[in-house]
Amino acid sequence: MADADRAPDPRRAQSAREFIAALQALKDWSRLTYRELAARADAVGDVLPRSTIANMLGRATLPREELVAAFVRACGVGPAELTAWLAVRKDLATRAAEPGAVPLAEAAADATPGEPLEQGSPAPPPAHSSSRTPEAGARRSRKPMLSAALALTVVVAATAAVLAWRAHDDGGGGGDGPDKKGGSAAVSSDDPAPVPGKYRIRAVHSSLCLSERPQDKIAWVYQAPCEDVFPSFSLKRLDDGLWRIATRHPEHGPGCSGIMGQSKAEGAWLGDDYCESRGAGEEFRLEPVDRPAEGFRLRPAHTDRCLGLPGGTTRRWAHVVQLPCRSGTPGQVFRFDPAGSGVKEELSGAKGGPVEANGEPSGAKG
Repeated sequence: MADADRAPDPRRAQSAREFIAALQALKDWSRLTYRELAARADAVGDVLPRSTIANMLGRATLPREELVAAFVRACGVGPAELTAWLAVRKDLATRAAEPGAVPLAEAAADATPGEPLEQGSPAPPPAHSSSRTPEAGARRSRKPMLSAALALTVVVAATAAVLAWRAHDDGGGGGDGPDKKGGSAAVSSDDPAPVPGKYRIRAVHSSLCLSERPQDKIAWVYQAPCEDVFPSFSLKRLDDGLWRIATRHPEHGPGCSGIMGQSKAEGAWLGDDYCESRGAGEEFRLEPVDRPAEGFRLRPAHTDRCLGLPGGTTRRWAHVVQLPCRSGTPGQVFRFDPAGSGVKEELSGAKGGPVEANGEPSGAKG
């Protein structure tokens, strides 16, 4: 059997953090969303709410044995593999309970990184959207003065790099040679970013808006008639100039749009799921551009590619995917229409539109 077909092996986990990372790798291997995992568990009599899965994968301590069993079964592994998962969990819990034992979460943060669980397995999801790695946070707390100096140096260098990049960028999607085109820069650094709040996210070339399709089992994001947008979308500001596209589903509650599985592949689909389930795959840079029309490119932080519609299609219910950024290419520019304000299409180019000081669109009800 090929390695790609094998479920991740939990026996390499030496700490609670590594065990959580193995569980996340198992979910990625299963290719199942939180909703599908919950449905599979319910079908065999297990209790595995979607919110519980998200909390489990975002923590740094060992989950309960019955939760591990329900999750591993839902991911589709056999009885022998399930026994191995439960044995590893029991061993880690026993070691943590020994007198004088270092808490497993702390041991994982201070240990020298070892061999990864599986080649290509993702790291566990961050506990907070603005965090990057636990190790970096620990270093900052131990040496605040040195970290502050280094941070200032990094900021100055990064600012210079961004200014130089913007001066020469022609939309080549991370500098890929084949994607480059001549002409003036597409980036318009004078345009303001939107204000956090509720929006309809409109593709400029088609005048269609980002939306799920209610009958889908997996919450893929498409371009659809703006009057059919489902569920509601909003922008939330993160640290480091990044943004999150948040959703509020009437049944499943809050969620986030992101590239499923943090895929780096060209053409990977955008979808909605619980926040913190895809790391940087659900964080975006909003890059103002002035061609082929004024608006913003939405660039996933984990690839720095661009969200778009393949070939600039105007077809309704076409998937929104990540593509190499190309200046002047239709299908990669979006605008933000304040939701619930009564603002029609002619105002959709007002980069974030009129809003009140609290971040809600002006004229919004309730």
